[in-house]
Amino acid sequence: MTDSAVASVHGTPGDYGDTLYRVYFEVGEWEGIARDAITTFLVERASDHPAFDFDASLLHARPHGYEVDLPMQLIPEVVRALAEQNVAVYQVVRLGGV
Repeated sequence: MTDSAVASVHGTPGDYGDTLYRVYFEVGEWEGIARDAITTFLVERASDHPAFDFDASLLHARPHGYEVDLPMQLIPEVVRALAEQNVAVYQVVRLGGV
């Protein structure tokens, strides 16, 4: 790996840019609790984050979870919001930039 590749933070945990990534959260859903936790958190964060705009229609239900486009720094915060609602998170997959 080159020094420039190591120094790059694009797509890494050090990425605090405005690039959005499609992210899949595989969760244990029950009565919409996971959906509501993700939506509530992201609506609140959108008001603080000038480059991130979110409304509930942007959260896409999948057979075992949800997909949404997020900046990197919000991924662990969504996991925390789910954990606060006692929602099991089985995996988080970054599907790529959008």
